[in-house]
Amino acid sequence: MGQYQNEIFDKVGESEQETVLAIYRSMVGMPGCTWSMDYPDGREITSDLAREALYCMRGQDGKILGLISVDEDEAVATLPLWNQEVKRPAELARLAVIQEYQNRGLARRLILSVMEILEQRGFDAVRYLVSPGNKKALASYAKLDFEYRGKAFLYEQEWLLYEKRFK
Repeated sequence: MGQYQNEIFDKVGESEQETVLAIYRSMVGMPGCTWSMDYPDGREITSDLAREALYCMRGQDGKILGLISVDEDEAVATLPLWNQEVKRPAELARLAVIQEYQNRGLARRLILSVMEILEQRGFDAVRYLVSPGNKKALASYAKLDFEYRGKAFLYEQEWLLYEKRFK
């Protein structure tokens, strides 16, 4: 789909479900990560693949280095703190970068790459939730100039809400 530095932005294939699950599971227990061995699981992966909404950055060898999905979560979509002028938002979710590629800007490149596709498809903004305890994510995303929209309690967890409108 696209290329950054030495990585290739691409869709995840059906045959890569086990790889995706292994990457998600490798994040469990990392500082600030809210995931468990129960979430995300095969249901989220299957849903993302069925909607063609799971993207990755690959190394030159084809190995998945990071993942991001475009989610459809009604509970998130209907939170009252979002900008009400936005008519067709997309929610970014389940961003993961394998440990040896963290702190290299890969998460930002994943977000920018998927935002480009979403804007081309007629979305007018992107939104995401992040755990207040996920300091790495907050530092990474700060460079993308998302607007902070407030805090929400959802799924037994406090979240910080961020949104960015396309021009």
